[in-house]
Formats: sequence, C-alpha cells, structure tokens
Amino acid sequence: MEIIDSKGMYTILVDKRRRIVYEKNIGVWTSEDLNRFLDDYKNIVFNILGNDKPWSKFCNLSQYQVSNIYNELIEFLKILTNDGLKHCTMVCDDPIVTAQMHELCKQVNLNYAFFSGVNAFEDAFNWLESMGYKFKKTHYV
Repeated sequence: MEIIDSKGMYTILVDKRRRIVYEKNIGVWTSEDLNRFLDDYKNIVFNILGNDKPWSKFCNLSQYQVSNIYNELIEFLKILTNDGLKHCTMVCDDPIVTAQMHELCKQVNLNYAFFSGVNAFEDAFNWLESMGYKFKKTHYV
C-alpha cells in the first residue's frame, strides 16, 4: 500500500510481508506535517503491519531538510519503536540532516545506519539484508 501526503511532504510504501516501510521525506517539516505523518502511521501503517514485529524503515532523506521539530520527532520515533520498529536505514547526502537524524535515533536507542554517495541505495539495501530482512528492490526509493 502506498500513502501519499496531501501536501506532498512524504510518501510511505508498506511491505507487510517483508516487514519494511519505505519512506520518502521532502522539504522542511512543520509540526502539522509531522502530525499528518503520525496519523498515517497510526491509522494505516500500524494496521497493515499488524502484529508482525519487528519491522524496519528504509528512509530516503535525499530531499528532506533539517526541521525545527526535534522534540516532536523524538516522540514520533518513540511511538514507532514501541510498535516494533527495530531497524532504520537512511539515505542522505546532507551532513546536517544526517547529524539531526543521528541524534534522534540515539535518543530512542534505535538500530540505524546512514548511507550516502553513488552506492547509497545499494548499501542501504545490503545493510537491511544483514539485519535479517529480505526484500525485492523497489522503484520507490
């Protein structure tokens, strides 16, 4: 199932069978954007994943920009980790975004990895596979 934000800030693709949620996040986010994102997780993503735990996220942050919602992002990640999120891989070439996300993941004790450069997507897929997830590579990311 693919979820497209009404304001174009994100797209979410849920692969229930493989327990992977693919995200593409775009731009500078506000609290309103994060609230829509969280609502989509609570009302759609969690229902699709059901009790299949653990699960992982593959985040394409290549078009995301640092946002001034740090504390809200920590609370968001706490909700996800409480629902079974165990691994997160992120593709990002922006060192400032990487630093922000690194700090967020540390706050919630999430197992994560960042990848950048020419082979970033391939490296991110390989990392998730090393964590035990099997999947087909998607056009989505």
